[in-house]
Amino acid sequence: MEFAVNEWLPEYFKPDASNEEKEKLEKFLNKFMVREDKLFVRRPSEFLRKVELFAKQYQNNNKVYTELKKFITNILLDSDRCFFVDDNEFELADTITDKLTEGGNTISDKYLFESATMTQTKTIVTTDAKLKKFMKDEVTFKIELLDDFLTNY
Repeated sequence: MEFAVNEWLPEYFKPDASNEEKEKLEKFLNKFMVREDKLFVRRPSEFLRKVELFAKQYQNNNKVYTELKKFITNILLDSDRCFFVDDNEFELADTITDKLTEGGNTISDKYLFESATMTQTKTIVTTDAKLKKFMKDEVTFKIELLDDFLTNY
């Protein structure tokens, strides 16, 4: 399966993430590795910015840094696991951009749709219920909340 994820993933590595969030992250990563799925990541994006920031910020926190480094090495830097989406590699419909713009702060999620355009499934895995609700009529992209996604994953 191919999909894009938002910043919940790097956020769940943080030491202040709840036990529930850490369990969800572990479940997601374990399934991802077993299933040989592929992550699509927009470059640049808020997702990558947070991964890089947390890798620097938590260098002295051995547990967090070790897990984050493992994610970076085993997924982000593995071209069989992660596909980076750069400028001019995708075509996002103006209707999506317009809808995101009209949603106010949902424009910050544009990178997710840009990434997902390159996937076969057009799936975005998010914790942003507001985004899912706002884009409920969208037929090209499948927006799944993390909890729902993990139920069937």
